[in-house]
Amino acid sequence: MLFQNESASLELRVTAYEFPPDAGDREDRNWLVLRCTWTDEEGTIRKDSNPCLTTQELRELTAGLKVLNAGIRDAYESDFLAAGLSLNARPAGEDFQVDVSFLLPNTMDGDDTAELTCPMTKAELKALVDELDGLCKKFPERP
Repeated sequence: MLFQNESASLELRVTAYEFPPDAGDREDRNWLVLRCTWTDEEGTIRKDSNPCLTTQELRELTAGLKVLNAGIRDAYESDFLAAGLSLNARPAGEDFQVDVSFLLPNTMDGDDTAELTCPMTKAELKALVDELDGLCKKFPERP
């Protein structure tokens, strides 16, 4: 998932489940690890990982952006369990404005947060939804 504007970019990749399939309870088995590559306005690149999204939340995010792109809702606001990720989107004229933030817990300076506001066309939002659909298939909810 690549989010970018004229001066910065934030790329998020779901890399794995946080725990093996037989670990803990059902909730523990369904946490996903996201890897972030953030290039800020000065060109500084920071990379970090954070287990901040569940498989259920991934499906809800996908569905919420589909509804927004279809014009059924006029905004999407994430409500994830962990505070490490936030994604909000709303129409901006013919296009959309997407606000993304990702907590970088392991940086040298302590906890930093990558934050980005970016425009997305309807086609770009659809491509994001398609990518999220693929991730839902790759990382299904575990029993």
